Amino acid sequence: MRRGLWSALFTVLGVAGAAEAAPLAVVNAGFEDIDGELVFNEFTFGPPPGWSLYDPAGVTAGGAGAVHFVGTLTPFVADPVGAPGVFTNIPAGAPEGQRVAINFNFAGSGGQGEYGLEQTLSAVLSAHTRYTLEVDVINIASGTARSGDFFDLSGFPGYRVELRAGDVLLASDQNSLAPILGEGQVGTSVVSFSSGANPLGLGQSLSLRLVNLNVVDPAHPGANLEVDFDNVRLTAAPIPLPAAAPLLLGACGLLGFRRRRV
Repeated sequence: MRRGLWSALFTVLGVAGAAEAAPLAVVNAGFEDIDGELVFNEFTFGPPPGWSLYDPAGVTAGGAGAVHFVGTLTPFVADPVGAPGVFTNIPAGAPEGQRVAINFNFAGSGGQGEYGLEQTLSAVLSAHTRYTLEVDVINIASGTARSGDFFDLSGFPGYRVELRAGDVLLASDQNSLAPILGEGQVGTSVVSFSSGANPLGLGQSLSLRLVNLNVVDPAHPGANLEVDFDNVRLTAAPIPLPAAAPLLLGACGLLGFRRRRV
């Protein structure tokens, strides 16, 4: 019996140490699918497949112009003939694939309300689970588009990344990368949430939200406002219940005590 108890204890501890995060399905996580979108040179306009427009104040007129645009962008190569070429607006190129999601509005419309993209997933919020959401956030640099139009994108209007369950906000990143994101640079936003036995939103569909805060940068009041996102990934890892190991430890200790008495 003693050997069985120790075996059970090591099994529990082994399970605790072996809990690994598993990816959850995010549709069009790299924004490569542009089916049904309006295509204009390196841009596409409208919510990308799998995503919906988030516009609580109704400022975007649908997100396909003429002031606010959601959609995608292929980083523009200044010299396509050169090898390998230089991206003018995102020097490192898209973090994943060839396209990034855009949330853009022209100068003069800043401060009118936040907007962006959101997606409801097939996965639901489970108990005793740690969720980790990672999203690449891009402070796109100024540059001349293939149309010949120059876009002043100096400064940064701010962003928010949210993980939700139904109507419940589980966790968010409110613009934490802004102080370190230089022009044209990419950073990874990380949002984590650990559920207990009965969290708010339990059993509700998980959802993601990628937001342009649309705040005018006081250092660049005349600039257009844009935040780009890419490479969205969400994982879930079971949180081992802590009660089993102490109970087994107590049982093993009791068995040892009884054996010493004999």
